[in-house]
Amino acid sequence: MQQKNLKAILFDFDGTLMDTIPLIVESYQYVYRKYCNREVSRAEIVAGIGLPLESIFAAEGEERAKELLTAYLDYNRPRLATGVGIYLGIGPMLEALAELDLALGIVTAKRGSDLAPTLEAFDLKKYFDVIVSKFDTTEHKPNPAPLNLAMEKLGLTKAEEILYIGDAVYDIQAAKNGGFASGLVAWSETAESTRESEQPDYFFKSPEEIVNYAKAAIAANFGKD
Repeated sequence: MQQKNLKAILFDFDGTLMDTIPLIVESYQYVYRKYCNREVSRAEIVAGIGLPLESIFAAEGEERAKELLTAYLDYNRPRLATGVGIYLGIGPMLEALAELDLALGIVTAKRGSDLAPTLEAFDLKKYFDVIVSKFDTTEHKPNPAPLNLAMEKLGLTKAEEILYIGDAVYDIQAAKNGGFASGLVAWSETAESTRESEQPDYFFKSPEEIVNYAKAAIAANFGKD
């Protein structure tokens, strides 16, 4: 299936552009081990990535959730610039996409203040026309509100002309709920299970495939309204 009139590509952040999953898992496990005296498996933590931290800790009760959230951020934030990596091929992909007639953006449940150190450390902010983070909307994925806001900020009006690429169930659900084209990356830890359960419109095995897709979409629609 070839997307018609592709105007923009929006990306999730954690697990899609950046290899932040090990640090996220480490941060959660530190909090649960120290403050709840229990072990939480990597698989359980990964399954919840994409949701706001508050949603994850809410199961512990309102007051307890606040304490756990603070502990998580205190552990995670000092490591945001040095404790994460960028997936192989993401840099060249963004360079190539920036040369095309497309808008690029990030839509994430991560706090904007927590995005900044990583974007700065890897010099990525320059590639994006719009960034929508946690506090920009009151509703979050799988609700399409963050994607709708990104579309509005880009001055676009047709969700079907925008591709949202992520690595989690909630990313694909948000895209579908808002009428956006959905793309799933193969380098996600949950790629195959998400692909089977959510059936995204596109499945990208490498960053280079995203570039090839974008070029083909533009070529196919060249000269069309």
